[in-house]
Amino acid sequence: MSNFIFKESVLYPEDKRINATNLKVFAKYYEIKYNICKSINPKKIAEIGVRAGYSGWSFLQAAPTAEYIGLDANNGKHGGRGGQDGCYKKWAKKLLSPYNYSLIDIDTQKAEKLDLTEIDFFHVDGDHSVIGVQHDLDLAFPTLSKNGVILVDDVDYLPKVKEGVDSWLKKMKGKVTTKYVKSYRGELLIHQIG
Repeated sequence: MSNFIFKESVLYPEDKRINATNLKVFAKYYEIKYNICKSINPKKIAEIGVRAGYSGWSFLQAAPTAEYIGLDANNGKHGGRGGQDGCYKKWAKKLLSPYNYSLIDIDTQKAEKLDLTEIDFFHVDGDHSVIGVQHDLDLAFPTLSKNGVILVDDVDYLPKVKEGVDSWLKKMKGKVTTKYVKSYRGELLIHQIG
């Protein structure tokens, strides 16, 4: 049993995705992310797709001394649909404020590489298209530390994410191993070999 508690006070008040009815489902979902991060015990965490900061907050509950780097485009066009006024980003800053964090406003789909190194735990939850998830994985993989791990979200929830991940894994055959973790939306851990 973990010490993780996900309650309504963590939620951005106008977030229509999570409400009192489905709070228990999402609490379990984020507890699984917490437990995965706790088992890795990272010193440096990166995440593509911050939105309102719930996953980042869960990771930092598990690894409170870790450095967290969140990457998301504050443009209101995707999962960060908090609008261009930055309300989701402001909420993420509030949630993450007790920790060592930085938020970078970037559309990773337009990036050729990330200026990050030695990432122990990289959460990929950004663009949910086939090509988008492949591109984000291509960005994340070179930033990993020797024992670094990528966690991909939504592999059960969104067929295009699964298709993109499966295609990327074929390209990376012999370079990575995977472990599936059952959750509300499906999680896939990717470990590099060697």
